[in-house]
Amino acid sequence: MAPPPNAARPVPSPSSLLLGLPLHIRHRIYRHLGLTPWGSTPHRFFLHAGQLRLRRGRDLYESRFIPDPDSFYGLLLSCRAIHAEASTLLYSTNEFILDYHRPHADYGHDTSLRPLHTLHALTAPSLRCLSNLKIVLNQASCHHLTRGAYGGVCCLESYAGPGHRGMTWCEEMHEGRLGGRTHQLPLLTADARRQEDDPLGTAHAVLTEWQSTARLLSKVASGRLTFSLVCDIDTHHPQAWNIANAILTPIHQLPPSHLKECHIRLAKNKDRQLEQLARDAVSHACGIPTPPLQPSLSPTTTNGTTLLTLPRELRLRILEHTDLISPRKQVLWSRQDRAYTIYHFRTEPYESPDHGYCNQFSDCYRNSNDYDSIGCFCRRRHTAFSSTCKCWIPPGADPFLICRTLYHDVQLVFFSCNRFIIHDYKPSPPWVVPLLERHHDYAPDHIPDYPYPHPRIAASEFLRDIVPAHSLPYLRFLELVFPPYRASTWPGTHHPAMHEWASTVSWLRGKLNLPGLTIRLVVAETDNAPASYYRTITAEEGAIVMRAYIDLVRPLKGLADAGLARFHANLRYPYKDWASLEKMKLQKEVEEYVMGERYGQLYTNGREEPEVSDWFMRFY
Repeated sequence: MAPPPNAARPVPSPSSLLLGLPLHIRHRIYRHLGLTPWGSTPHRFFLHAGQLRLRRGRDLYESRFIPDPDSFYGLLLSCRAIHAEASTLLYSTNEFILDYHRPHADYGHDTSLRPLHTLHALTAPSLRCLSNLKIVLNQASCHHLTRGAYGGVCCLESYAGPGHRGMTWCEEMHEGRLGGRTHQLPLLTADARRQEDDPLGTAHAVLTEWQSTARLLSKVASGRLTFSLVCDIDTHHPQAWNIANAILTPIHQLPPSHLKECHIRLAKNKDRQLEQLARDAVSHACGIPTPPLQPSLSPTTTNGTTLLTLPRELRLRILEHTDLISPRKQVLWSRQDRAYTIYHFRTEPYESPDHGYCNQFSDCYRNSNDYDSIGCFCRRRHTAFSSTCKCWIPPGADPFLICRTLYHDVQLVFFSCNRFIIHDYKPSPPWVVPLLERHHDYAPDHIPDYPYPHPRIAASEFLRDIVPAHSLPYLRFLELVFPPYRASTWPGTHHPAMHEWASTVSWLRGKLNLPGLTIRLVVAETDNAPASYYRTITAEEGAIVMRAYIDLVRPLKGLADAGLARFHANLRYPYKDWASLEKMKLQKEVEEYVMGERYGQLYTNGREEPEVSDWFMRFY
């Protein structure tokens, strides 16, 4: 029997109305609610201890849309069909961060408040479609718990000029974010602030919680998950290797090639043994072939040819296609880094097209958009290994331990095919001087004078202590860079650093291949420096700077007399910032002073300076 005409019709539920819409319309609604991103950049959600609901972090200076989970949480509770559809989109298109907070005494036996329990609360279908997960067990430096405020910069970033105070500034910006400090002491380090008398017991508590949670990774669909693990350990603790090995055991228990990408960091500082543990775990989880630990010198062809049996010319050509040569053939060494590094270009439209290509080999944490950055898993900066890190690192000990013949071949290629730039303080930015960076808020005329703070200049340290003596003849290009020190800071004629520099150059005279060597002396400008770096200089102070220039180049005159191929000077004119004519005249006089009678012969066809280095191109 048909119902009466005036009978009330059943009202369809919101769930049935939503399911009645076409799929592409439903997905558009989900995007407007923030459940899934509009583009390729995923939303970043944080899973907190004791919070089964999703919560996002507090993002500073964030300009793009950041969803509030409350706006779509009701979808996950509406009905089974919508929950399945919404949760699949949520967990397959977004990034999730689970930050371990040391358990408090009031947790008791309530497992819902365990630090990593939130991941246990996910359903099996949600775990299967999970695509991007980071677990931070312990971090001794920033790992992108906030975005926008600190961008993609690593806490060990060399830039620490005015307005940026490195770790101190980073800690101040992140203090109290997400319910606690974001900079912790390395695991296994006793924390007097928390009155911990048993750091090893704390480490075992973290380890137990992590191993229980790590079993869930096997439930994720194979080849789908990008997984990141951060657990900064005190590498000097006698149990560091055992704890690191136990942390990585669950990764080795996953099926081979189970993860799409894997990024593991075990310490803020570098440790070779722990880095090998991270490399092995990532290689297993992602199915990356690993080379043998010891290079094989056995015959590799039917006629018994090996690298050693090839003519030296062929061996050198082969070695030139390895990491012995940096992408731009420029290697930095500074007093700050005390290691070989290369410069990273922030690619701009006006820069050379090959800069974008070369950038993939340096500072991998900055090679993506700040919002996409996974944090710093750079093998050059940390005890870490990432399936995506391609950063150039100088040759380690392995190529030098094969045999004496290859040892010399490797040294020849490395030191002869790269341009070496030695910064007396910092390469980025080059105008930073030691005292002024700590007083950047002061008026420049009120900053106290201070003497040169080192017993040796960085170039002397590099040539005496870093380059092996037998490799000095291989050097082909040296660039010595000084920041624009204040007049009182330049080492004077009788300063120990200047005496040691003269002694070093005299010692080098019989060890360098001078007819094949070019030296360039550079004093960084302040053209792009903050206003606090500009200061009125008196005639007396200008004379002091000029005398320091002469003291630096006077020993080099002996090298020129012995056959130095070329010498170039790019010195800052001390009296006027924009006195370009005076600067050119000064440089000509200095070069002529060093090269002597050969100056006219070298520049008969005009001034032909080598290409400017990357650091100079970036800042000037």
